Amino acid sequence: MGILLRNVLAVTGESTTTVDLRVDGETISTVSTERLSARPDETIINGEGKLAIPGFVNAHTHLPMSLFRGLAEEIPLNRWLEDHIWPRERNLKPEEVYWGALLGLAEMIRSGITLCADMYFQTDEIGRAVEEAGLRAILSCGIIAERLDAHGKAELDKAAEAIARWEGAAGGRITTAVSPHAIYTCGEEIWHAAIELAADHKIPLHTHLCETQGEADWSQKNLGMSPIAFLSQIGVFSVPVLAAHCVHVGNEDIRLLAEGTATVVHCPKSNSKLGSGISPIVALRDAGVNVALGTDGAATNNSLDMFEEMRMAALLAKGCSCDPTVLPARSVVKMATENGANGLGIGTGRLAAGEPADIVLVDLDSIRTLPAYEPFSALVYAAHAQDVTDVIVAGRFLLRQGELLAIDEERVRHEVKKLVNRQAN
Repeated sequence: MGILLRNVLAVTGESTTTVDLRVDGETISTVSTERLSARPDETIINGEGKLAIPGFVNAHTHLPMSLFRGLAEEIPLNRWLEDHIWPRERNLKPEEVYWGALLGLAEMIRSGITLCADMYFQTDEIGRAVEEAGLRAILSCGIIAERLDAHGKAELDKAAEAIARWEGAAGGRITTAVSPHAIYTCGEEIWHAAIELAADHKIPLHTHLCETQGEADWSQKNLGMSPIAFLSQIGVFSVPVLAAHCVHVGNEDIRLLAEGTATVVHCPKSNSKLGSGISPIVALRDAGVNVALGTDGAATNNSLDMFEEMRMAALLAKGCSCDPTVLPARSVVKMATENGANGLGIGTGRLAAGEPADIVLVDLDSIRTLPAYEPFSALVYAAHAQDVTDVIVAGRFLLRQGELLAIDEERVRHEVKKLVNRQAN
């Protein structure tokens, strides 16, 4: 069965056009400014008052950390990790990881995210949740090891097992990456092994990079150079890289990123809330670096909402530069769609014939968005996740008229509340 969107305002590259859009199977087959004849087996959707956009790409997140939302607030990143998060993560049971991932996936669907890059552990539980929920995801098992000793080899083995189990799973909706956590948690031997693993499987590296001033200072003291210079020196940018954060970067770092294979994943809300700083994304984009958007985990962000990330990215760039023309709404939407898809290597993030049928409908007739003089501006500065009415991934409805179809939302709430109450007691 197919889907026919009639008379819908669609984001087509740099502009919007009213079209009829047809989905056949898992693919967009036709985008036409002419009226298309309906077929007997098609689901027909009246798109009047709706904006059709490519699904948002959350290019850096930690899905199960939804369980820690609001747990430890308003403290520096190192204390947040060492005193609160890592001790709790060591005790997480598989069922807790599974339900935490489903909680995050349900929230992402409701905010129009159709593809995410997740870094965590107990990858089988996250993969099971993604498979059931119907989204696309790049999964990776985070590696933390200083040396290639027994522990380091065990960490790399877990990463390799995740690749073997999940690369190409769920009909191709799930792919994988290799995730050395950061330069201060992984030694050089581990990085070399991670590069080799990624190259062998032709998959990207996904890491945290230049997130805090403390990380930059540690790198200068212990390595004699910036984190990006170190990774460049050891050959990390010989493979595709998803570099989350990139807050504390200088001109030479930007040049190295532009020359390499990195996609910088801007996480404006998380970085601001943690007091880590603001990534110089205008300079990065001007240098030719592909910049995508990510939410980070809900434990530092408190939400997995791409509308909030788009809005904050635009406002921070304008406020820091004292220039309202910097990072226009169209560019921000592109960061949240095309740039993310390109960085993850999955489709082009466009609504076009031959592309994956990953489509989101946003209500532009809501009380929050009327009047929508300029659709991109309405999307970035006015719309909220509540305005997402429909989400289609691989030609399948995951959200239809505001109702989650692939996830039992009430069951997820019930199970998460049980887990939280058990931990509290």
